[in-house]
Amino acid sequence: MVIILGSIGQIKAQMGSTSDIPVASEFAIPVSPAFDMIGANNALVARPGNIRDFKVDWAFKSWRLRPNLALQAQPIWEIVYNKSTLEKYRKASKFMQLLSTLDLSAGTIEDDSQVRRLSWATKLTVYRQKDALLDPSLFRETEVAFNERRKIILDQLAVQKTAFKAEKEKVKRDSIKILLEDVELQSDLLDIEQKRNNLDIASAFAKKNWNASFIDLAYGRIYSYKNDTLLKLDLKGSGYAVWLNASYGIGSKILMTGLIKTVVIRDDLKGENINLFTGGFNFRYGSPKFNFFAEALFTQTNNSLIFQDNTINLVQANSLTTSYGGDWRISRNVMLSYGVRVDYDKNFVFQSISPIAGIACMMR
Repeated sequence: MVIILGSIGQIKAQMGSTSDIPVASEFAIPVSPAFDMIGANNALVARPGNIRDFKVDWAFKSWRLRPNLALQAQPIWEIVYNKSTLEKYRKASKFMQLLSTLDLSAGTIEDDSQVRRLSWATKLTVYRQKDALLDPSLFRETEVAFNERRKIILDQLAVQKTAFKAEKEKVKRDSIKILLEDVELQSDLLDIEQKRNNLDIASAFAKKNWNASFIDLAYGRIYSYKNDTLLKLDLKGSGYAVWLNASYGIGSKILMTGLIKTVVIRDDLKGENINLFTGGFNFRYGSPKFNFFAEALFTQTNNSLIFQDNTINLVQANSLTTSYGGDWRISRNVMLSYGVRVDYDKNFVFQSISPIAGIACMMR
């Protein structure tokens, strides 16, 4: 834990002061769905949200020096809509705006018995109470300034390109080419600056709406395996999961989140399917920088032996699980999550307690 906190201190020093920009362009840094499936996060009732970025999650559930890792991205947003101007996103159809939230993630964890679990997941944010990027009034001032500066640069580009085409002398053409490249560089820097302006405006908006309501729908696959040799992958079980996370904010400090999940696990050794149905509730209190939670999660299955089988217990939840913990937003891009998970059997008899810590890092 000392190593983790020391690393966080270095990250914070590199990021600079966080008092001015405590949040990113969205309302939260939600856990990667791939980690959500295999219970690597501090809260099993995960907080829904939309990252609009690349993200890396590290989980320290097993307390080994080799951390568990998950990668997350939103390819449609990144390829189609992540531009210096928001016009294309605003003019897109409701369906395409929904599709822009498509989230892909993959991750692995290793438990104390050295069984590794692999998962991948895809998620859609089917409802967002507030989307700052769709409110033109928030960005009007910076967009007017951007368009004015952009017009000057485009006019300069047109002049230099015309001169370059008309000039026949090689020395003069080379000189014009240098000027042309300089103007193109100014254009690229202006785009970067405008993206930064958009992010800062959205950040200020997100700070006031950190507990805005969301609904996420997700699907993924899960596997459990051991690497007995470098050339052999010993797959012990596989399955899939479908789940729905919904959150509702109250006032400026409370966020309530619910979870409904169905998991079907195929045990290849026994040749049977194991079905699990999970429901849970999470109560979170705090601010965009610090918040604390308490949750309860109940899992019902057609084969209770799954809770004792480490090779296929991919959901990391017992008949009843309670968790307590919180999130600390260290900077715009880095968040520390921590918690303690307590498992009970169907008769509410205590079975185990697990501390969990993790770091989420937005990569932009």
